[in-house]
Amino acid sequence: MEVQNLKVLAGVVTYNPELSRLKENLATLVNQVDELYIFDNGSDNVAEIENLLDQYARKIVLHKEGKNAGIAFALKNIMKFAKECKFDWVLSVDQDSVLDSHLVDKYKTEISKHKNDDIGMLTCLIKDRNFEDASVEKQEEDVKEVPICITSAALTNVKNYFLTSGYDSELFIDLVDTDICLSLREKGFKILRINYLGIYHEIGHGVNKKILWKNVIVHNSNIFREYYMARNTIILQRKHPNVYSRKTMIKGLSLNFLIIVLFEKDKLKRLRNYFRGIQAGKVRS
Repeated sequence: MEVQNLKVLAGVVTYNPELSRLKENLATLVNQVDELYIFDNGSDNVAEIENLLDQYARKIVLHKEGKNAGIAFALKNIMKFAKECKFDWVLSVDQDSVLDSHLVDKYKTEISKHKNDDIGMLTCLIKDRNFEDASVEKQEEDVKEVPICITSAALTNVKNYFLTSGYDSELFIDLVDTDICLSLREKGFKILRINYLGIYHEIGHGVNKKILWKNVIVHNSNIFREYYMARNTIILQRKHPNVYSRKTMIKGLSLNFLIIVLFEKDKLKRLRNYFRGIQAGKVRS
């Protein structure tokens, strides 16, 4: 199939979004894709979301779940919709992200270079509004194979996605993106990053910190997520032992522990969730 004939669906998961940011998001997104599918996870302001979408008429489909079913369940639903409607690729976008207006064209250019359909997912250079990351500006290669990428701004090959077990709904929120990347790689598909600054977004209210010589990011995210980060880190190692080593797992858990102890607020509550997550991960695994 010629690249210009590829059908691209954009999928956005919303949960109590800031409407001005969502509007900015849609403005840069809707003209880049063939259709936009919004999965709303029980937002309190869903009526306002509907009013915002009215101006886009039939190009946007809104699914109202009525409760927070989690990011993984929502993404799984988006991919199912894409398959049923015969889309070739899905561009997943966080509700608070703003894409460059040429990103999809850049992705299509890269796709045209791969005639053997070996791409599982494409990503780009990403800039978080909340902290500095000089590495974003220092990439030298036009394209680089990477082990994982975040969901926002990722372009997923629908056919290759359905050769995996798909998004794991039990993960609920954290490391959902890592899990699907590992699943695609286990099937022999590549995760490729193009050297193009294609998205501005934010995770929590992140700040730059340093532990000895290592730069770290303190996300200041919701306390309940400490549970899922710890639990899902253990689950991933058990699910993907060949591509997610025990050493990587321990390193991730240790770093999260140090960040909580050294930098986060509400340390006791966070640590309680952290250790609950570790225990739950052992049981689930």
